Amino acid sequence: MRNAMKTTVTILTLLLLTSISDKLFACSCVGQRTVQEEVKHADAVLVGTILNKTIITLTDSTILKMFPNDTTIRNSPMSKMTIARYDFLVEDIYKGNITKDTLTIYTGLGGGDCGIRFEVGKSYIVYGENETYFGQVNNDFKFPKVKNTFWTYICLRTMSYYQDEISEIERFTKKRKLNTNDNDTIIFSDPDSPPIFKNGGDVGLKKFIRENLRYPKTGECVTGKVYVGFTVDTLGNVKDIEIKRGITTSTDEEAIRVVKMLTFIPGTRFGIPIEMKMVLPICFTIEYKDDK
Repeated sequence: MRNAMKTTVTILTLLLLTSISDKLFACSCVGQRTVQEEVKHADAVLVGTILNKTIITLTDSTILKMFPNDTTIRNSPMSKMTIARYDFLVEDIYKGNITKDTLTIYTGLGGGDCGIRFEVGKSYIVYGENETYFGQVNNDFKFPKVKNTFWTYICLRTMSYYQDEISEIERFTKKRKLNTNDNDTIIFSDPDSPPIFKNGGDVGLKKFIRENLRYPKTGECVTGKVYVGFTVDTLGNVKDIEIKRGITTSTDEEAIRVVKMLTFIPGTRFGIPIEMKMVLPICFTIEYKDDK
């Protein structure tokens, strides 16, 4: 009798979870805001490039509390939801409290959950919110909440880079520069084993750039970071070089020149060498010498 009651409770709970799940992933957008309305509504308005994608599975916290020892219910697909996490290289800021060169964008997987299917390596205009839009339906999941993190979905005006949209945004807000003292980091698109600079790894790479980088003789005191995107092929050679975020034409050209000189031990996935995208920040600074 006890086992029969347990089975009945499990079935009823799974039916309840099915109902919740259907409600959770139903997506409906009524109309669309104008650019001015969206800029006012959003917590962040950004332009940048998608660097990589990670799939995350969340579990309903209420279910964990109600059935701490029932693995059937805890492991049921209906007690879980899957979302996408994207690393986003910030190129322009029009609105938002941003303190890092890269931030996190969360969204659904696309389709019925209102999520946006971003493409790695592609530029986007992102309208973001601090709070998850999933919480408007069911707030029992533990949604990530971290600084420099935003949520977006198809009911906002988030889109692939479109100059007409930028022109409209600039009518209502001004572009800002990002001020950060973070250390330089190399960003990879989720490898098992990332590419390694042949002559000394990360330390050798920084030394090589420091020794070979020439400050452009433009007559201007230009400082900052140039973010260079490129692909390391299966032989460790660099190709498909492009500026993800630059400073001036002369600094950008110099950064590209140095990147062309780099060679790597190729990255691997499952032990097999594969082509892999990288974004490398190259810092331009002015060293003042004491003439005394």
